[in-house]
Formats: sequence, structure tokens, C-alpha cells
Amino acid sequence: MKNKKHTPLLAALATLVVLLAGVVLIWLAKVRPDVGKGRSEIVTDFLRAELLQDGQTATQVFTYDKDILTIGLEFYLPGDQPCGALDVVLYDADTGEELSRSVGTMDYIVPDQYTTLGMDPAVTGQEGRRYKLAVTPHYATDAILAIGHSDGVALWKEQMAVDDRVIDGTMAMQITYQRIGGYLTRFFLLVGGLAAVLAALAVWAVWAVLSKKLALHRLVFVLVLGFGLLYSFVLPPYAAPDEKYHINQSFTLACRWANDLSHDEWRMGKVPTTTSFRRVGDEDADLQNENTTVFTWEAFTSQLFTTTDQPFDSHQEYNELQTDQNPLLYVVSAAAVFLAYVLHFGFAPALFLGRLANLLLFAALAALAVKTAPFGKRVFTVAALLPMTLHLAASFSRDAPLLGLCFVFTALLMDAAFGPNQKKALSPARLTALLFCGVLLAPGKLVYLPLAALLLLVPAARLGHHARAKKCAYLAACLALALLLNTGLLTDTLRSGQTAVQTAAAEDADRAVKSRPAEPDEAYEAEICGESTLENYVKRLYYYVDDNRNPAAREVAFWVQAMQEGDVSPAVLGQSFLFSPDRANSYTDGQAFYTMASYALLGTDVTDGNADAYLPYFAEGGAVQAYKQLFNLTSCVESFAALGVDVGTMDDRIPLDRTVLAQEVEAARATRSTQSTADEADKATYTPGYILRHPVDTVLLFVRSAVENGDHYIRTLVGGSLSYYTVDLAWGWVAVLYLLLAYAALPVQGAVMKPVGKARGWCCAAAALCCLLAVAGCLLWTPTHYDTLYGLQGRYFLPVLPLLLLTCLPRRLAAVPDEDTAQTRLVAALALVQAGMVVNIMLAIIAR
Repeated sequence: MKNKKHTPLLAALATLVVLLAGVVLIWLAKVRPDVGKGRSEIVTDFLRAELLQDGQTATQVFTYDKDILTIGLEFYLPGDQPCGALDVVLYDADTGEELSRSVGTMDYIVPDQYTTLGMDPAVTGQEGRRYKLAVTPHYATDAILAIGHSDGVALWKEQMAVDDRVIDGTMAMQITYQRIGGYLTRFFLLVGGLAAVLAALAVWAVWAVLSKKLALHRLVFVLVLGFGLLYSFVLPPYAAPDEKYHINQSFTLACRWANDLSHDEWRMGKVPTTTSFRRVGDEDADLQNENTTVFTWEAFTSQLFTTTDQPFDSHQEYNELQTDQNPLLYVVSAAAVFLAYVLHFGFAPALFLGRLANLLLFAALAALAVKTAPFGKRVFTVAALLPMTLHLAASFSRDAPLLGLCFVFTALLMDAAFGPNQKKALSPARLTALLFCGVLLAPGKLVYLPLAALLLLVPAARLGHHARAKKCAYLAACLALALLLNTGLLTDTLRSGQTAVQTAAAEDADRAVKSRPAEPDEAYEAEICGESTLENYVKRLYYYVDDNRNPAAREVAFWVQAMQEGDVSPAVLGQSFLFSPDRANSYTDGQAFYTMASYALLGTDVTDGNADAYLPYFAEGGAVQAYKQLFNLTSCVESFAALGVDVGTMDDRIPLDRTVLAQEVEAARATRSTQSTADEADKATYTPGYILRHPVDTVLLFVRSAVENGDHYIRTLVGGSLSYYTVDLAWGWVAVLYLLLAYAALPVQGAVMKPVGKARGWCCAAAALCCLLAVAGCLLWTPTHYDTLYGLQGRYFLPVLPLLLLTCLPRRLAAVPDEDTAQTRLVAALALVQAGMVVNIMLAIIAR
């Protein structure tokens, strides 16, 4: 077949035609029916119902900002199924203009669930627009219906009415505000078509590899980059495991560099792992959705070319977690984000560039590993093209550069320790690459230190002069850097001369915070500050922060009940006032902030005569650190403890919208019976001492983990479960991927196997130790009352997967007759499988 001139092209074209036909057929059967998918939200939920007589009109005034495509109403049937017409009319509540209407047939109403009525025409949303909804039944029989409403007026909403009679409740409504429409077709066909093209390209390229016209490592680079880009769009930002924390770390590092080059007075200093920085405006609820939907696709792709007017050193502090204090594996993604800052790209382009930088780095390192490996090129190829590997590589995860470094280091190590020319010293470039990769991967995750230590297997002749000194210096550098970067000592050293985090000064002077209301009311202040009660605490927040001395009684009662029931802590409630979207960046005067915040929390000004004990906290850490200091004061903690509540800690979100917080409280109340609370027993974990005292319990923990979570570990090694493990693919794909791994590990018939003997034993031991350390780390985090290991995932074994396949599997079970043919078959199979998996992932997301 190699001698037939047109065979490669014909095979590629045939593959392309078959795959494209499959994509189109799948679209016709599974995707086209879902183009009507819409996004809805419940404005008010159903708890009670009000009877509607013939011709009576139920009305509800409400405020809504988004488009209104359909309105869902919830009904209860007190008797038989009613028949007749249901008129639903939507008016502008301020002008009385009729905006839209719908006429439904009551025969199709299903009780106790939302009945959706399409509004004709659809209403375009306007911020703060008030609507009036009128619902009128016209019965054809004696059977009637009842319309659902909340039990009492919902917080910050208006009352429902039936004719002229006011009802103690708000009408239950569900509004559809967006439909995916034709976008779904375009996205599916484009991504599916590109996957088919890549697979066809791989089928054509294998002939070029076989005939030595194309190097295998170049093909691997193209396929990793191509399929990685598809993964980046199908599983967009925030979808990968823990990606939000990796994004926070990359953006914070980019902000640090911007701060270093900024001419402004603010200085970033050491940022704790509980705090993150992004540019002002770098937030979008649709993009920051870990549970990928078709609307996440639309939000991401529609914003790829957005720009911003924010300066490159713009910054917004968020009370959001980072991963750790080790910046080493985030340098490349942070550099791409910083480039987006300099070029004034928007949030979505910055996210895309950061992911692209990681993907390019991994693709280059994977290709280098394939090129360098003296044997086992198939192993590095399949490890680089696994779905889980590509998912991580095309994300902000630090696993992207870590996997690449581990692959390259393993390939360089195999070449140095067991490759040809064992008596010849490595070239300076090859030796530098080997040592550099080991030193970089060691501090990435401490559990992979045994892999880096395998440099000891390299013969002295390969390291040139002073081989023993080089090994000692290398091991010392790995250990020192690992300890320094993973304990934050190096960061402390480098930044010891700088001040800590400081928030930005507000550009608008009118937004400067006032320490007291504009017109103080001494009698009211004496009332709300005189007695320590939760009700007075809420009133102080409204008074000192919002300058509102007449808050609605139901709002005060709502927040008091929320604190009593544990749905919100005093610290978070105060945060929603002090760090609301319109205030979060407005604090420039430390004295004013302390006065206002301490009056709200404690009913007194703690800085009165004692400012020196407080103001330095504001100077060092801004308003956030000052607020943390206040609610952690012993007097504050004891004051709320006397009221029966724990003062709590701050929420991760800064700014924090109080309306959103109220909705979360309402949702918590509605689902109270299904909520679980933190268990004090979580603090007792499998420490070394506990393990020694309870060996049987520890063994049983591992047995239960294997039985209950074994399928999860198997899936998450190769990529059968993706998108933070919420997209489970068919087991058939998982089986095929493991078969490809086994095929990649097969030796060539008659070839001399390496490594062998003691060297092979040390390699197996190092790989096994890395795996055991990963498991041990999860064990130490597992509470003693858990039935299974906490947090263990198959992907933790990916960095040492090539070493495991090369050294730990039996070698005499089977063999391939020819290495070149085996390589090309493997690449073609991997490309075809990846094309199928991309389509499978899209179908799984569409089905949500």
C-alpha cells in the first residue's frame, strides 16, 4: 500500500466523508430537536394556591431585567380538569401599555408544575422595567383551577391580587429569558466537522510517518494542539477540575506583574491563598459556570473578541481561593493573561489566551518527549493524546505544564540511562534539559519527587565530569525548591520588603464612604446601639451603611431569621452591605471605614482613642483585612455568641450582591430537608497516629474505596469522566482507551528490552511510590467517619503513566512485529477515537 500513490489521500477522504456523514446524522437525530432549549428562572415559587372563578383576573406586578420569551404559571386543580381558554396578558406596569399576550387551553394544564405559555411577541428586557401580569380564565365547564403563589409576600416583591382583592403572596412564575436556537447547530457542526478533519488528517499523515516524510513528534504536536483546542471550546474555562482556583492564581500573578510595572501608588505585596485579583470587570456568571451547558458555549464564543477600556494595571480584589503559594507552574498561563491585559482584551479572550498558552506548552513538551524517547514512543504518544490529558492540557490547570515536564523528563531519563551511546557524555543541551525538567517538576507537586530522583540511575559517564557532584547538586536543588515553593518561604523572602494587599482608590470622589449617615438621628442611634440583639444588628447595617433608618420590617425579620437558622452568618450579612457591588472598591479612608463598620457590627466606634491599634490593618490590607479584623475581635465574637449565633467568616465573593444572597437564603429554606450541615467529625482525619492505632479501619477504608469508587478511578485516569467529573462518557470509549494503552506498551518482537534488572526495579519502585504518595495525601485529608478515600482521582497517576507502562507491565504476553507500523496504527486509532469522544462530550452536554 505504501507504493500506491493515491492510497493515503483516498483513505483520508473516505475517512472524512464517513465521519462528516456521521456528524450530520447525529445532528439530525439528537441535536436538531434540542435547538429550542431555553434558560428559565423562577421568579417566585409555589407554596399555596388561590381559586380563580370564571372571568376573575389574577394580577401580579413584578420587576424583571431580562427578555421574556415564555411565562410559566403553576396551578392546582381542586376538582376535575377544567376546560376553556386561559388569557395571559403582560403590560408595562408604569404606562399600562399591553406588551404581549398568550391564550392557553386549560385542558393541558398539569397540576403542581409550571405550565409554560409562549408570549407573543417576545418582550425585550430593560433594566429595572416593571411589568403587570394579568391571568384570566374562561371556563367551558364547572371545573375551576387555582393559581399558585408564595406563602406570604416574597422578599422585596409585590403582592398578588385577584380582581380588587389583595392576596398575601406573590404569584408563582417561571420566566424563560433565552433560547439557544440555531447557535447549537452551528457550534455542533463546526466542532464535529473540525474533529472529523483532524481524524482524516491523521489517517493521511500516518502514511507520511511510515514513509519517513513526516516525523512522528510533529504529528503528535499537531494532533495535541488541534484536539486540545476543540476540548477548550467544548469544555470551556472553569470546566476542568479545580480550574477556578488555577484561574485565580494565574490572574493574580498577572496582576502582580502589572502592579510591578504600574506607576500608581498601590502595591500588591503578599497575597494569601484566600484572596485573588483580577481586572475590574473580569467576571461573568455564564463563563464562570463549572457545570458547562450549551449557553456556556454561546457565552464563551460570543465574547472571544471583546475588548475593555480598563488599564493594564486595573485590579479588583476577590475573596476567592487560589491553589497555593507556588507560582512556578503558572508562569506561562499568567504571561498570556498579562498579554491580554496589555492588549486590552476582554475577560473571555484573556481566559482563552491563558488556556492556549498552557496547551501550546504541553504540545511542545509532548512532542519533545516523543522525539527524545529512545524507545516507547507509542507510550508517550498515547499518554499525550488521552482525553483526560488533553482536557487538563487545554485548561489553566497546573497539571498542563506538570504533565509535559514529567513526560519530557521521563523520555530524557530513558535516553540518558538506557539509550544508545552509554559511554558517551550527553550534549550540554540534552544534559541541561534533563536537569532543568527535573528541577522544575519536583516543586510542582511533592508527590512526584521520586520521579525526579531517578536521575541517580544515569551512568556517571553520561553526566561528564564531576558526575557525583552534579547529582548531589541536582537533588539538593530539587528538594530545596520543592520545600521553599510549597511552604511560601521563597515568596516571603522575595516580597519581604513590600507591603501587603491594598485595595484601589475610588476614581469617583462622590463614592467616598461616610463614617456616619448624612443626617444623624441620635435617638435612633441610641435605640439600635443600646441593646445587643440580632434585629438591632440588621437595623445598624441599614442605618450606618445604607443610610436607611426605616428598613422594611419584613426585610429585617428575614435577615434575623436567616441568621438564627444558620442560612447566613453575621459576617457574611455585613459583607453584603459593606462590600456590595457599588461599594466594594470605594473605600479609601481607613478611619471612616472603621467607624462605619464597627458601629454596624458592635454599635460603637472601636477606633475612638485607639486608632493606632486598627488603622495599620487598613493601610496594609485595605477594607477587606480591616473588616476581617473587626468581626474576629473577641468582643464581636462574644457578642454574637451571646445571641446564639457564630459570627462566621467572609464569603468567597467580593463584591457580594445582597439580592443574590437573599435568593440563596430563600432556596436554602425551601430545600431545608435536603441540606446537610458540616460535621464536627470532619476535623478528625486519618493521621499517621490514627492509622497506626486503627490498621483494620484503614484497610477497610481502602477496600470500600476500591469497591464503591473503582469505576471513578478507572474513568478519571483516561478521561471517561470529564468536566469536573460531571460528563460521564460511555464505557465503550473507556475500554477502547485502555486497549490502546495496552497496545502502546507492547514491545517489538525480538527487540532488546530496556530497562532491565535492578534499573527496571528502581523505575517500578519510583513510579509506585509516586502513586502511593498521591493516595497517602488523600488519606491524610480523609475524615475518620468517611466510608471512602477523600478526593482520590485517577488523573493523579497520569504524570507517571509513561514510566508505569514502560517498566511495570509484563513484557512476554504479546509483541508487535514492527515499530513503525504499530506507531501509525496507534496514531490513526487515537485520532478516530478522539473525534468520536468530542462528539460524545457535546451530546452529553446538550442532554443536560
